[in-house]
Amino acid sequence: MPKIVDHAQRRTEIVHALWQVIYLKGIDGVSFRSVAEAAGISVGRVQHYFPSRSELILEGCRLIVDSAEVADPDDADASSDSGSADAVAALRDFCFAFIPAGETMRIGASVWYTYVARAVMDEQIADIIRASDRATLELGERLHLAVAGAAGSRADDGNVAARRWAMRLIALGKGLAQEVMLDERSAASAKEILEAELAPLVAH
Repeated sequence: MPKIVDHAQRRTEIVHALWQVIYLKGIDGVSFRSVAEAAGISVGRVQHYFPSRSELILEGCRLIVDSAEVADPDDADASSDSGSADAVAALRDFCFAFIPAGETMRIGASVWYTYVARAVMDEQIADIIRASDRATLELGERLHLAVAGAAGSRADDGNVAARRWAMRLIALGKGLAQEVMLDERSAASAKEILEAELAPLVAH
């Protein structure tokens, strides 16, 4: 009986090995050989799934964006009940997702920052990150509206306030994440600050 190969899983395993290489050596240390060694497979196997080094690196960026996505529950929108438990939980998860708590998240954040730095000189990586930033802002806005209960057109005061709040929260979350990565602040302390930022909205 022929062996069933899960190609998606194999691609993912190769990308995980890529992240390990980036974490230890940076993007300049990425080669088919270094990734193959990290994955414990042949160079030919890596090339079978990724015909070029650049495509492998780009797929790594795409997958780290996908793996960092926060769930967007169906009821977390402006039409749901104001301040519903699901909406509040989704907003809290969204805020805390910025903070690299634990070794796995710290490694992931380190790889992400490496991609962000590379985006300055690589337009394809920059496009992926810009799209991720736009999606993050839109999700933050929707979650704010779900908790605050504001509804209406995108031009009304409620939507403008939600967008501004999301922009501030994201900037705060990114800044706190950097402090945690540099061991200037604990993950628990960062989450306390975000919780304080959420408190007035959740109590609304």
